Amino acid sequence: MAKLTLEQQEELITSARKNVKYDTKEYTLELLHSKFNLEIEENQQTEIFIPFYQRKFVWKADRQSKFIESIILGLPIPPMYFAEIDDGLLEVIDGSQRIRTINEFLSGRLKLKGLKQLPKLNGMIFNDFSNSRKRKIKNVTMRAVVVTDIEKDTMSIRHEIFERLNTGGEVLKKMEIKKGAQEGKFIEFIYTSCADNTLFNDLSEFTKRDELRAYKEEFLVKYFAYSHSTNFDCTLETHLENYITEQNESFKVENYADEMLVSFKRMLKFVNDNGLIEDLTINRKNRLLAIFIGTNLAIQTKPELLASPVEVNLYTFAFKLDAQSSGFQSLSNNISLVKQLLLEA
Repeated sequence: MAKLTLEQQEELITSARKNVKYDTKEYTLELLHSKFNLEIEENQQTEIFIPFYQRKFVWKADRQSKFIESIILGLPIPPMYFAEIDDGLLEVIDGSQRIRTINEFLSGRLKLKGLKQLPKLNGMIFNDFSNSRKRKIKNVTMRAVVVTDIEKDTMSIRHEIFERLNTGGEVLKKMEIKKGAQEGKFIEFIYTSCADNTLFNDLSEFTKRDELRAYKEEFLVKYFAYSHSTNFDCTLETHLENYITEQNESFKVENYADEMLVSFKRMLKFVNDNGLIEDLTINRKNRLLAIFIGTNLAIQTKPELLASPVEVNLYTFAFKLDAQSSGFQSLSNNISLVKQLLLEA
């Protein structure tokens, strides 16, 4: 490939640059805590708020304590990133774990543990410190980069910042990055309408770790995407990303989300009523995903299945054999098998 000329390089970079304006500010812990809890009467939102896709608070007490210890010792803390939105409210782009830890500590709910440099402080909460030390802690400042006046595609810029800050580290796994980088009505639907469904949780038996790392939501994205199509000429990751983008557009259509939710609940009820799940102790996600998708496709093909109970054994030798693999082809085979067995029942 021929090298770009200097003019071509500059033209390429200039065309790709985003006109992002930002301010660097210093907030005391006391002010961050106050803004994080101060509700705006008009919309019940707080002055500093965490968007739904960063809902999970995954830091355990020892990790939180280590962060507070760093603050007390005056060690450098990475800046937080906020986006200034309507009415001057600040949306957290990066730093949700830190600001929630500050909130837990100043609210007196965090009991310090596992401290290495200040072990004698273990077991203490904020109110156990002297008044002078409490004032000093509350006066500690945190640097924040506040993104303001973003031209044109504001949401896209916020997501790009989120993804670039969180890719490559242990802070977020793939789905957690995806949900932050691809916020929209479909992902909101996954989190608020599907992931908290009682019957879904009872049937799927996701662990606490699964929930904290958003594996449950990733499972749901795959369920809907592969129910839509298992034929594509790109990588799985690209297929899922394309599907999310398409669904975000489709969710703008009136009643579209309601129809998807009805279909999802109908599938769950059918699986539960007919006892289609027998054993999830081995390769739980592979088996469950195949059963859910295959059942959904069978109902779409033959709605009269809903009229009466079915007697069918999905756990054939072929099903269990393919469920041992995490590969997509094996999953696709089991989806087709489940669908076929139900249609023949």
